[in-house]
Amino acid sequence: MRQATKRIKIIREAKTRYATSDVREIKIANRRFLLRHPTPYAVKSLKRDVLLYEKYAKHLEAERKGEYVAIGLDGALVVGPKHVDVLIQAAEKFGAGNFALWKIGYDYELAWRRL
Repeated sequence: MRQATKRIKIIREAKTRYATSDVREIKIANRRFLLRHPTPYAVKSLKRDVLLYEKYAKHLEAERKGEYVAIGLDGALVVGPKHVDVLIQAAEKFGAGNFALWKIGYDYELAWRRL
């Protein structure tokens, strides 16, 4: 118990930033995104993915809201009700990192760590 108290004091004395203070708000195409620890690559890929969604998948909102879509860099789409199935099909079709994964009709992009 004493060690935990000492750690808290050290963090407070050093004025270490917590994870919530590293959140940055970015607006792209009238949408607001919050990125934790944004890197230049993360911001660039988010902008690319938002533009892909606006250009190729926006029209799906009326008939397929709530489903998932993977958008390839060339505009090809993979749509389905389960995000895992869409992710696996998109990775096979486009290759890792060459597509954006979104929930149709919602203002956030899906991210994953591994396939």
